[in-house]
Amino acid sequence: MYLVVGANGFLGTYILKNILEKTEDDIVAVARNIENKNEDSRIKWVSCDITDFTKVDYLCEMLEQYTEIKAVFLAAYHNPDLVEKYPQIAWNTNVTCLSYFVNKLRNVKCLFYPSTDSVYGNSMDGYHFREEDDLNPVNTYGKQKCVAEKVVLGYGYNVVRYPFLIATSLSPVKKHFYDAIVEKLSSGQEMEMFVDSLRSSMSFDTGASLLIDLMENYSEKIPKKLNICGDDDLSKYDIGLMIAKKLGVNSKLIRPASICDSNNIFEAKRAQSTLMDNSKLKETLGIESIRLVL
Repeated sequence: MYLVVGANGFLGTYILKNILEKTEDDIVAVARNIENKNEDSRIKWVSCDITDFTKVDYLCEMLEQYTEIKAVFLAAYHNPDLVEKYPQIAWNTNVTCLSYFVNKLRNVKCLFYPSTDSVYGNSMDGYHFREEDDLNPVNTYGKQKCVAEKVVLGYGYNVVRYPFLIATSLSPVKKHFYDAIVEKLSSGQEMEMFVDSLRSSMSFDTGASLLIDLMENYSEKIPKKLNICGDDDLSKYDIGLMIAKKLGVNSKLIRPASICDSNNIFEAKRAQSTLMDNSKLKETLGIESIRLVL
């Protein structure tokens, strides 16, 4: 049985999709708001605010009926600017509530915690971070994710680090950055995108698919920390050009912008580039390449 905590977010919805496509397992999908949910008969939805320990206790007691739970814990305070503005609130969600939950959960076969390339800090001179590298995050969000990773690893569970993920939203009520780009380009509007900030980007679907492959083939031999990312060094400008080509619109609608001029855009500092090495993931799963497919 799969347990997905934070199941109605952008990545969560793609994880549900891939569990349904790749396995025969039933799913307990947990979210604070379970409106507009996937109504598949294999999914049991449970409303739970992870900051409410009484509700977490009730959820974990309910889950004791299941054996060999395969868990993905996605619930987090994600927005770096809001984390910078409200660090104590974010810490409560990202660290305190995570710790409480993993301490209460029983009958766990494996638990994977999706983290972020933000834990690494700046990639200099095209360097691709490996899982064993020292962590040097540039903002509070990245620092909190470092602590959260230690909590998960301390329990003997697994951490996977994702780059910038992009794809159309599977939610009927929440649009992703990809959807905003498509809307603007389709209406002939220009879109500014960073040309000098590189990430090992991939699609939500690919990222979710690779995670479920790891969980379906889980053993103690799987490294406790893995980068799940693409092969290519891509700027958001590069991705914008890919979307324009897919839509068949004028690529000149994608205008290059510099992240160095972003001080008036973001509250929290951003690393200019956070490239990651995925060789350990490819060796673990026996795959040769991971490309961004939109």
